Amino acid sequence: MTTIRDQLRNQSLGDVDPASFSTVGSRVFPDRQAVADTNALTQIVDAWRSTHAVSYGGPIGGTDDVITHAMQTDAVEAVYTPQNRQVAQVVAVQVANGGGAPMAATLHVGGVAMGVQQLTINPSSTAGFLLQAPLVVGANTPLQIKIEEGTVSDATAKVAFVLVGV
Repeated sequence: MTTIRDQLRNQSLGDVDPASFSTVGSRVFPDRQAVADTNALTQIVDAWRSTHAVSYGGPIGGTDDVITHAMQTDAVEAVYTPQNRQVAQVVAVQVANGGGAPMAATLHVGGVAMGVQQLTINPSSTAGFLLQAPLVVGANTPLQIKIEEGTVSDATAKVAFVLVGV
């Protein structure tokens, strides 16, 4: 068994944290004696990638979905959070206004305001944010919306997404 395999022994591919590849890999030197460790690390990373990142960052077929979230607070509120180590590409985000007064909303990721224009939603209408680039969210960087104006309880968010990594 190589030194690298020994360091990751007794861990399933589901338990291996990708950050450990950097830690373990930093102990590999590019000399002749390390060829076995280098090959082992490459095999382990490829095995992990084939089970967790099967599409190498592209959309994973059959993982697309649409979720609906009833807004509850006037603070920045998470409307979609991928689970565990999942990473998702957000395809579309809309807000429905079920009330009788206009409403305004802003889009955030992980508490950081996005550079998209504030969304104005007319009474009894739905409007979508104009996403100018692929929006990728993870467990620590959830997709969030803040209702800036209007009655929060009248707002319902809808998010379309596809997983790009698990």
